[in-house]
Amino acid sequence: MIGAPIRSEYWVNEMLIIKKHLVKQLEGEPKLIIAGGSSPLFGIDAEYLSQQLKMPVINFGLHAALPLEKILKEVSKIAKTNDSIVLQLEPGYYNRIQKLDTWQIENVIAWDHSFWETMSYHEKKQFLTSIPLSTFGEMVMATVAKEIFPSIIRKRLNALDAEYVISKFNNRPPPSSFEYSAYNLNNYGDMTKAEGSLYQGIEGDIHNPSSLSDFTSKQLTAFVKEMKLKKIKVYFANAPYLVSEYNLDELRASEALFSKDFEKIGFFIDKREDLTFGRSFFFDTNLHLNTQGRSLRTELLIISLRNKAPEITNYAEKKNYNLCNLPN
Repeated sequence: MIGAPIRSEYWVNEMLIIKKHLVKQLEGEPKLIIAGGSSPLFGIDAEYLSQQLKMPVINFGLHAALPLEKILKEVSKIAKTNDSIVLQLEPGYYNRIQKLDTWQIENVIAWDHSFWETMSYHEKKQFLTSIPLSTFGEMVMATVAKEIFPSIIRKRLNALDAEYVISKFNNRPPPSSFEYSAYNLNNYGDMTKAEGSLYQGIEGDIHNPSSLSDFTSKQLTAFVKEMKLKKIKVYFANAPYLVSEYNLDELRASEALFSKDFEKIGFFIDKREDLTFGRSFFFDTNLHLNTQGRSLRTELLIISLRNKAPEITNYAEKKNYNLCNLPN
């Protein structure tokens, strides 16, 4: 019963549909893709980047709880020859292991059927044994509702209909307030209306990541290799940190060790010490910048790209890209 429309984060599926639609509008044009979880979703202003770099930029930030392999597979589908990718992964991805939690399992059952299809026989067997008994019961009920009482779960079913989602996005009214909704995205894939500073929780750990798991290393190595074969450059960027104080020497030493371990995969275009933000710049978690914080982080990304990835800006200048071709 994989495909049973149980309760899950359907807005993430809608967001994926919309972002792939936005990328498709730029077919044939070299573009910059900013990818990762919700850190770039909230923390990057792709519209402003497009204007400053004079090339199309798409914010392909998704959700920090998605499996790493899911994010990489989706990015690999949309990236084309001569594109460039900046992976701004959340720190937790670098030492992640290959084990799905309940949230991820529910999403696979409800809407991420392509992820299920890419699993090996052993992975599918392991997946099925990981489904809680309560979820099996909900799968039965959702399947019955889909066949007999579809109106009860109409919102879920609509979120699975790509044509419906794209039509709703294209005809959406301007959002007046924040909502975790794919229809709060702009035409560059940025989340909008993340205004104010609501987060009162713990700070981030600026020394994280300090190590690279074998699983993540294999995933990123394979991804970079695949992109290289397609003549696509991949750069890595740090996520912003909510930190009030730290020892700079200790940070530089730990970051240098991590970078040394990471150099077999790629390099970071920025430094963690340059991406520390106060609490007033975060929206509702220590991963989500608010509108003000996003502006600062985007300016820092522009500086990093010009210093560490000049071929991106040089290519745009050679193409003399017409901003009229950017998404409206």
